[in-house]
Amino acid sequence: MMQRSIWGLLYALVIAFVCTAFPWSPGLLFLLLLGVALEALRLPGLSPKLRAVTLLYIFASALATGWLWGMGGGDSLLAVFVLIWLSDSMAYAGGRLFGKTPMAPILSPKKTWEGLITGLIFTVGIGYALLHYALDVSFKLTLIMTVSVAVTAPIGDLIGSYLKRQAGVKDSGVFLPGHGGFLDRLDSFLLSSTVLVLLLIAMQTF
Repeated sequence: MMQRSIWGLLYALVIAFVCTAFPWSPGLLFLLLLGVALEALRLPGLSPKLRAVTLLYIFASALATGWLWGMGGGDSLLAVFVLIWLSDSMAYAGGRLFGKTPMAPILSPKKTWEGLITGLIFTVGIGYALLHYALDVSFKLTLIMTVSVAVTAPIGDLIGSYLKRQAGVKDSGVFLPGHGGFLDRLDSFLLSSTVLVLLLIAMQTF
């Protein structure tokens, strides 16, 4: 457990560095997304249709990553990751403390509705405090970011679980000791980044 926590912290620090260290460094996230795509190509048991849809799904996230980088810089990408980590951590804590009702027993037996609700509440609440008060992000943008990530992060995680179940594997790879592969680390980001960008574009349009 300690080793897993250390690797998790190291991963978070690397992501923070990649997103903010240099003007060009967020581009390294595309290498991680390429890693997800390569894992998707190698996952056994996926039908050609499901594999193609998965690759399009990853490509959509890559486009969203580029959009966020161009519009808000690396800080906007780091904000998405921080909100995802908040969602994951708070949902885990809520599930351990209050979890009684399985949310998706076939795909992810340990996830509970109580954990999901805890994650939603704390991601929106803490995320709002960080973005709006600490970083002076506008109320409207803060609301869109926190709510969209709080809702989509656990769904993205379930999509990753579905793909691994279809492939008959526990982890998508061995990218990070104790944490699995690229897909295991970025499953929530794939959906959260895409939906967030679609919402932001829609708000600009209308």
